Amino acid sequence: MRQRIARTFFGVLLACWPLLSQAQSQRPAPTPTVFDQPALVQRYQTTITPEDLAAHLFIVASDYFEGRETTTRGQKLAAYYLASQYRKLGLEPAGTLKPDHPYAPEAYFQPFTVYGQRLQEAHLIAVQGADTLAALAFGPEQADPNGYLWLGVRPESTGELVFGGYGIADPELGYNDYAALAADSIDLVGRWLLILADEPLANDSTSLLTPDGRPSRWTTQPFLKLRRALEAGVAGVILVGDRSPQADEPLAERAARAALRARTSVGRLSLTPPQQGGFQLPPIWVVSSQVADALLAPSGRTIAELQQQLDESRQPVVFAVPAVTIHGRLVQETYQAQTENVLAYIEGADSLLKHEVVVLSSHYDHVGVDPTAEGDGIYNGADDDGTGTVALLEIAEAFMQAARDGYPPRRSILFLHVSGEEKGLLGSAYYTDHEPVFPLEQTVTNLNIDMIGRHDPTREGDSNYVYIIGSNLISQELHEINLRVNEITGTRLVLDERFNSKDDPNRFYARSDHWNFGKHGIPFIFFFTGTHEDYHGVDDEPHKIDYDRMARIVRLIFGTAWQVANQDNRPAVTGTGFN
Repeated sequence: MRQRIARTFFGVLLACWPLLSQAQSQRPAPTPTVFDQPALVQRYQTTITPEDLAAHLFIVASDYFEGRETTTRGQKLAAYYLASQYRKLGLEPAGTLKPDHPYAPEAYFQPFTVYGQRLQEAHLIAVQGADTLAALAFGPEQADPNGYLWLGVRPESTGELVFGGYGIADPELGYNDYAALAADSIDLVGRWLLILADEPLANDSTSLLTPDGRPSRWTTQPFLKLRRALEAGVAGVILVGDRSPQADEPLAERAARAALRARTSVGRLSLTPPQQGGFQLPPIWVVSSQVADALLAPSGRTIAELQQQLDESRQPVVFAVPAVTIHGRLVQETYQAQTENVLAYIEGADSLLKHEVVVLSSHYDHVGVDPTAEGDGIYNGADDDGTGTVALLEIAEAFMQAARDGYPPRRSILFLHVSGEEKGLLGSAYYTDHEPVFPLEQTVTNLNIDMIGRHDPTREGDSNYVYIIGSNLISQELHEINLRVNEITGTRLVLDERFNSKDDPNRFYARSDHWNFGKHGIPFIFFFTGTHEDYHGVDDEPHKIDYDRMARIVRLIFGTAWQVANQDNRPAVTGTGFN
């Protein structure tokens, strides 16, 4: 009996063998990696063209999108544009919103709530004992010609006053006000810091500190100076705003414009209600020399005398101002608003790997409209980050073309456009910390693109470059993948690691949306070409983009994504990351 059953089984098996063999031969082979077939990947890299990138960017960064500030009409128009493009390309929606119609663009949206603060009034009072030395009031409906609140949300800030020179800490320039403060045992924690704007300057374009005479980053990047003060634990900062040769507008006019901005601005946004604690930015005031002299009166010095001494000696002059206490008070209005990330994805074709996800990200928000700025007042944000936004669209199109030709990615790929980056990396923080649509433990890599269209004026040498940041902080393998893809596909960009360090004073490794993936130990690369004179300015326009080089950068990112999506193993985690 057993022999008859066995003969029957083997007979059926032999009869079916041709069919089984045919099915095996028809099963699609895994999509090859870049390393296996670079020419295949080059075929799809060439579909990413300067013309296509420009076609998208001249729309995304147009005046009609009104600067794309988070929660505004312009930002929402951009979200609908992105969703419509992904629908046309055939990518699946990965949003969390479930619209009534299956083709509605909202299916690509991941909405989230933000909590806003708008300034109602701000006060700065300086006292010496019972005497008031100076008093300023500022708000949407009031502007004092002698000063205005630049930044800050902390409701109450009281502390003694310290004069800190220019507020520069730069050993490379041989100038360090903070070292001088430490040498004199002056602790800034809980104190107000009075400093001059910019740096010692001979005129509006000539530094007295730098070897080549060009103004240093302490002038060209004013937030660097504020960041250093905040790291020292100050209660507040008072910046003398009318002594620099670069101050080409009267302080009274700047104060009036600041009041107008306060009336129209979206204001500060966060993912949590302000009353729930967390870091609260201390007040940053800009004041006139008249106010500075009043604050310095107990020392017997004037701001003009101190500046002259600083500029002539090029050595720090710092001191605690005797018996002067500064009181700062801010009144804010709080509100809630809605914004949204845009998510589209391509499901992986490998049954074992499709649950792993490669995330390509960019932020599509910018800083909106300033009615007090020059020209039309629209901050178009072509480079920041219109370039990253449209790069994702082109990469998605190339992957979809490959899939139609029989080369789908083995792992899934998520195209993540986040909102709220300019307000503090809010959209990416919401995705990673509150609602990751795909589990973070299955997220193998983040390739983040932010500002890849302009040239860094401080960089010398070959302009055919891109800064790569963060890759080997977490995964040396991912770093080497990117290097090799650049070489074997012929993009041949200069992969500049100038800012690829946790010791970089600019802290670029933490200043875009890759940060929120990296803090979870997810390997990432941040692609970036540097800041420039139009950074966060009204002249960041699409006609200033270098589309040819941008296309080469986007092709590289596509190639790196292809390799990670199709190799057998995810990039190994080998570094310490941000720990």
